[in-house]
Amino acid sequence: MVQPLTMMAVRDRQEWLAIINSITPELRQKLAPIMGEHAEACIARFYQVLLANPDAAQFISMEAIRDRLHNALTDWLIYLFPSSEPDVDKLIALQQHIGLVHARMRIPMRLILQGVRALKDEIRIHLFDTQMPRDQLLIALTYTAAMIDFAIEVMGQEFAKDLAREIESDEACRLVSLGQDIAVEKETQRASLLDWGHKLLLAICCAHPPPYPPLEKSGFGLWLNHKASLLFSGKAGLSAVKAIMRKIDRELLPDLEAVYPVAPAKIQEFQESLEEIRFLMDDMFAENALLEGGRDPLTATLSRRFLAAILSREISQALRRQIPFCVLLLDVDHFKLINDQFGHAHGDTVLRTVSDVITEVCRPSDFIFRYGGEEFLLTLVETELKEGLAIAERIRNAMLNHPKLREDRVTVSIGVTMFDRHPDYEHLIQQADAALYEAKRQGRNRCVSYQEQS
Repeated sequence: MVQPLTMMAVRDRQEWLAIINSITPELRQKLAPIMGEHAEACIARFYQVLLANPDAAQFISMEAIRDRLHNALTDWLIYLFPSSEPDVDKLIALQQHIGLVHARMRIPMRLILQGVRALKDEIRIHLFDTQMPRDQLLIALTYTAAMIDFAIEVMGQEFAKDLAREIESDEACRLVSLGQDIAVEKETQRASLLDWGHKLLLAICCAHPPPYPPLEKSGFGLWLNHKASLLFSGKAGLSAVKAIMRKIDRELLPDLEAVYPVAPAKIQEFQESLEEIRFLMDDMFAENALLEGGRDPLTATLSRRFLAAILSREISQALRRQIPFCVLLLDVDHFKLINDQFGHAHGDTVLRTVSDVITEVCRPSDFIFRYGGEEFLLTLVETELKEGLAIAERIRNAMLNHPKLREDRVTVSIGVTMFDRHPDYEHLIQQADAALYEAKRQGRNRCVSYQEQS
């Protein structure tokens, strides 16, 4: 559906019409088959240049280009140059949509513009290879460049608007404690770090054979890499803590495993590193003390407004660090009947209980959102599909065995998907939603993965 045009889009429409009307219908008919024949080669050149930039790796992968993006961009190029006069309103709507997609993927416009320069060069090469008269060739070169430049300009406008919203949401994320109140979060993570350190020292004292579990894979490490990165974004202490954690895992642990009995100096160095982490964490928590908000008032889960920022960060981490994560979409079965039979107050109690059960099963490092009326979206960090399905089953069974929910015969359906390296978070949500739909179609009260049903 074409959306109503903004004032800026009205100006864009007038300028684009002027470009379209700058060539004759005959030349447009000549250009269409040329662009159709060489569109794939032109788009291949675009992605070749894009991927040649090392900065692009954290935003986009060869698999995503091959499986999804290449064909879509090829269609876009052909759509820009039809044999008949194009529909300007649809052209603007298409560029706005593409701009939003690239904003969600967080691909910087400077990378896009590098690829576009190569794309236009490729088009020029193919136009020069035609037998077109010199005067027509000059007009064709000017027209194709103007059409592509204007398309990118409209995309950039939408990209900038959506990116501004993302930045605002990121800042809001930074100002909230993502879970319980900040004092509880502080004590929880201090205890998690202390527990990991005690277990390691106990293993050393008892001559437990190596390898020792790395700090990065502990509950504290997962929390640090995911939630702390939002809570303490931009703070120098966060980078320092991560550097100490890397030193512990990559230097101190191998040293502790290498020789037994362990030298007292090595144990002392290890304890000093943990103490430094505690000191830095206390300092950062003190800066953020008393900052609350950003949670759904009924269920105390995260507000949906933070979904885009958090999923984008998780996708960026997954691409950069080559780690998996899963998204679960959970729906309370026949919730409308509960409201109709027992009233909305009782329905609210059911939702709070469902939220409590989800929180009990999930880890502190995971993200739980109130996605809709009776829907919850879960992001399970560093989780493979098999484990994600197992967690979904634990949640489903916990609902069945909860005294309050069992009394009301409350069940849930859950759709599960694992990040497949597509850089747009909406793609991931759509997969989870498709899996949830399949779970409902099969009779509800079950867990279905997108990979299984697709």
